Amino acid sequence: MSRHGLPWQSPAVEWWDATSLAGALKAAANRRSAKLVMPLHAVLLKLGLSASAILATSLAHLALRCGLPGYARGVFDEMPHRDVVSWTSLITGHAHQGLYQDSLALLRRMVISGVVPNGYSLSGALLACAGIGPGALAAGKEIHARVVKMSLHGSVDAVVENGVLDMYTRCGKIDYARKLFGVMLVRDIVAWNSMMAGCLRSGQAEEALGLFSSMVSSGVDADGFSFAISVDACGELALLKQGMQAHARVIRGGFDSDVVVRNSLVDMYAKCGCVDSAGLVFRDALSSDAVLWTTMISAYGKFGRVHDAICMFDRMSQLGIKRDDVAYLAVLSACSHSGLVKEGWNYFKLMFHGQNSVKMQPEHYGCMADLLCRSGYLEEALDFITNMPFESSIAAWSALLNSCRIHGNAKLGQLAASRLVQLDPENHSNWVALSNVHASESDWHETWMIRESMSIECVKKEPGCSWVELHDGVHVFLMADQSQPELVDVTWKVTFIFIKFIQLQNNRPKDLNILSIQLC
Repeated sequence: MSRHGLPWQSPAVEWWDATSLAGALKAAANRRSAKLVMPLHAVLLKLGLSASAILATSLAHLALRCGLPGYARGVFDEMPHRDVVSWTSLITGHAHQGLYQDSLALLRRMVISGVVPNGYSLSGALLACAGIGPGALAAGKEIHARVVKMSLHGSVDAVVENGVLDMYTRCGKIDYARKLFGVMLVRDIVAWNSMMAGCLRSGQAEEALGLFSSMVSSGVDADGFSFAISVDACGELALLKQGMQAHARVIRGGFDSDVVVRNSLVDMYAKCGCVDSAGLVFRDALSSDAVLWTTMISAYGKFGRVHDAICMFDRMSQLGIKRDDVAYLAVLSACSHSGLVKEGWNYFKLMFHGQNSVKMQPEHYGCMADLLCRSGYLEEALDFITNMPFESSIAAWSALLNSCRIHGNAKLGQLAASRLVQLDPENHSNWVALSNVHASESDWHETWMIRESMSIECVKKEPGCSWVELHDGVHVFLMADQSQPELVDVTWKVTFIFIKFIQLQNNRPKDLNILSIQLC
């Protein structure tokens, strides 16, 4: 830029050429200066350079960076000549802005217009498919086929192949991703991270940990995202010892100041039951990151330290840290776990009427329903659930059903269980819950009829599974599994604990017979 300032401020606009304007457009895009979009566009028109594919593409890119996709498409549509760079800029720009469907629509228009996509075009479209998830699997497969047809896979274009891998993991096809990963000639850190994250998302945390070890053994240096995944996997499996080892690797690698890694560490220690260790990591961070604060609030809430959770939530407001919908969900959950109905209602109302009101989500209503249920306000909970502005969630009806079993309200429990079966008929636990409600009332005929319906509908009860970490490894237990070498000792110990629990409660549960049968 000249000493006179930006182009339209210059006393002699004609002094500027295409190169100068291209620099101005790039600088404005880097600054995301929305107020410069129209003035720069005016300069291009005045100098008669709007037909330049390079400058028009730069202007469209600027508009996208500033969150003006409609303006960007308008500039693009007015271009007399659209080359592969122009199309690619729009496709990737829309994908990065979260406009995934528009990104895929632009790719289709590009192909129809006769312009052949390149690796960057397809990478942008793959990013869009990954953002959409399972609903874009068909489109992702089509793009993958085009990648193979254009010989862009393998070592030719690692970026494209990584995009295909990430697309399959985010579309829920971890088996496809595993096969692709197995034949990849180039496995860089991006590929390893995509595969590990995909395993973690699909509930295969143990495999994610195995991949992390294989990556390190293969000589690929882990980055912050890799460490965060390994720590998250330890948290999902509640493996404290391995989690502490992962924490040590984080420190040795110099990633202990990474906000994402710190969030994972706090969450891991909380899931392993070490909420004080989670607090130490949090306090050591000295961070104003809202995600980190929310993670700590959630940890306190899960372990009954509701007053610590509430204090942290209020402290966020005092420090000027924005409390988003996730933070509100964390504090509502803390109130629910501790039965603080009054406090929960106050925070729920604050979401509507506070200075920084947030958008209500079904999860917030579900959490309030759970709070009412846990506190024994069953009729109020039913009224709240049936009058939600959203469709009643499975979680809300499940909370009502569990509370009905605890408080002995079989009639309301039958209603909740029947509603759950209607909402999710393929979930065996809903059928079993409905059967148990009738069994608790000794309605054996209806119990038998429900079990028969499960057989007719081919609904199978998956065996329950739990595990515990001891000094010599992780021990897994399946219901009705007779292969455990110490089964007799374990059974007697669990029976002893159960009897002690009954004595402490001084209350014989109505479904004791069912529990005893399952225990044996």
